[in-house]
Amino acid sequence: MPLQSADRVLGFEHGIPTWLVLLVGAIGLAWLLLGWKLHRITLVVAGAMAGAFAGSLLAAWAGVARGWGIGAGIVVMSLLALPLWRVSVFLLAGLAGGLALGQLLHRFLHAGIFWWGFLGGFILAGLLSIRYLRALVIVATSMLGAQLLAWSVCQVLGRSLLPILRHFDSIHPLSWSIIVSLLALVGAVVQFRYGPRRLTVSEE
Repeated sequence: MPLQSADRVLGFEHGIPTWLVLLVGAIGLAWLLLGWKLHRITLVVAGAMAGAFAGSLLAAWAGVARGWGIGAGIVVMSLLALPLWRVSVFLLAGLAGGLALGQLLHRFLHAGIFWWGFLGGFILAGLLSIRYLRALVIVATSMLGAQLLAWSVCQVLGRSLLPILRHFDSIHPLSWSIIVSLLALVGAVVQFRYGPRRLTVSEE
């Protein structure tokens, strides 16, 4: 997640605030190690993030302040996350799959096909989550958690010690991918080893 892209999507023209960077890091760490165990919170957070993204895009399309769109999207999707938990799981797995495939194509084939890879990965991972729920949620939360945690750490260290770290993902894409992959692997192993076996959102 390059800094410029995050700023543009979320509407922070002067950079993302430090408190928000730390919050993203905390969410990333929780997802990385406890995404499946804390599945209720995971679903609400996933819904809130999806709502923030969708609200930002809708606000930009409607020509209103993005803050209003983001806030409304977070509230609506957070409230719907548990009643519509299957949709939340689909979105969560789809987001992880889309980012993974999109970045893979972007790094090793052509930068212009990121969104094609994202769309394909989103649909594929979302559909697989219906059949392989536990495995896909663990993999998705591990991947997303690793991305968020690594990005947050780079931002914090970049602001206080090494400014180059703020753009480490775009300057050293291969090293970034390896670091995130190793973090995700550790998170997935922890979740598979110590996480519960079943989802208890509904009566299933």
